[in-house]
Amino acid sequence: MLSVSVSSDRLASLAQPGGRMTNPSPYDLPIFRRAHTATAPDGSDVATIDPAYEVSMSNPTMGTLRLSSGLDLEGCNPSFIWSDDSRYLAVPIYFRRFGLFRRQRLAIVDTVEQRVVASPETACYFQPESFTEGILVVVKEPFGSAKRVRWSIPGQFQRFKEVAVNWAGTPGRPT
Repeated sequence: MLSVSVSSDRLASLAQPGGRMTNPSPYDLPIFRRAHTATAPDGSDVATIDPAYEVSMSNPTMGTLRLSSGLDLEGCNPSFIWSDDSRYLAVPIYFRRFGLFRRQRLAIVDTVEQRVVASPETACYFQPESFTEGILVVVKEPFGSAKRVRWSIPGQFQRFKEVAVNWAGTPGRPT
């Protein structure tokens, strides 16, 4: 017969309202969303990923980001956020490193200039947290050795790499 000993403190922590454990599951993070839609704060644009699929079993998800203004960007994670001035959208985007390893860069969509740039820094996963007054804060490796990274946008664009995109209705844009 198996005997398990559980302290009364541990039992109390498990008996929280709703029966949930006090330690949050990594699956509660936005990087695991199956879909996400967010309207720019001024209502000028809508960003959607629906559906999003796991990149591999029990891992975060990805899908095609679609803006109502005409951009389709494949391989994005649905944990995107708008800047408070509605000009920029920050979205993690997947790429292959050395053709083998799936990694992310943080893409910044500029809805005024209709361009996309990607961060020089890479991670297994980025999770945007806030984007106010030109300061973008993301968590790098949110369910591992989490570290906050801050970028001044557009101040640090010279460090970012241009991503070739096709913005519907804009002739002459690179594809």
